[in-house]
Amino acid sequence: MHLLWREGAPMPEPRPVPQDAAGAALLAELYAVPADRVTVRAMMNTTVDGAVAGADGTSGSLRNPDDSFLFGVLRALADVVVVGSQTVRCEDYRRPRGRSDLLEPSLRPAGAPRPALAIWTTSGDLPATIEADWPTYLLCPPSRREQVQERSGMPPEHVIAVADEREALAALVARGFRGIQAEGGPSALGRLASRGLLDELCFSVSHRTVGGPSPRVIDGPAHEQHWLLESLLVGTAATLTRYRRAT
Repeated sequence: MHLLWREGAPMPEPRPVPQDAAGAALLAELYAVPADRVTVRAMMNTTVDGAVAGADGTSGSLRNPDDSFLFGVLRALADVVVVGSQTVRCEDYRRPRGRSDLLEPSLRPAGAPRPALAIWTTSGDLPATIEADWPTYLLCPPSRREQVQERSGMPPEHVIAVADEREALAALVARGFRGIQAEGGPSALGRLASRGLLDELCFSVSHRTVGGPSPRVIDGPAHEQHWLLESLLVGTAATLTRYRRAT
């Protein structure tokens, strides 16, 4: 893997990024989340033809060494991972810790040893592997709070009633989370993007095509936003881009 673009400008020469502890430290510095402000970062894997799921209907089948390497780094930088319940039911979301060699000392803005997990849900229907004391929070409409709490079995203080995505992010910030990583699915990212709530887009473009009916990365209300390329890495299996919202 090589770093070709950083801090919004091309590198004088490509910089090799080995997939080891030294390379992970380099990416952790490159993708560091500021501790003095809230950052909402989207992280998604897609294909050259724009699919976010493979033939088996999951994003897991699109994983590759380049994508997994960056994904492990970014999870080690996040205070909280935010994801839709459908994605949680399809993918493995038990204990999303991040790379073990980046956990001590903590690089998360809030300084916790692991990220919290926040799940968008209207039903509370979750896999048995999801643990309340990870900690895990459920984000649901006020009218569904009691049903979600009963169905999920989560402690009442872990079920957060919010009217919309802006209230949800405010509730997470109120709990001390400043590095917020949104991992989909596409409809959840679509709602965040249409409200102008995403600060960064971190996309891993796997070097393959799959066809089929997979939704686009951001699948939601029409909107128009402008983004600036912050960094670019190219590996054998994927191209890794990071965009920040233009001000």
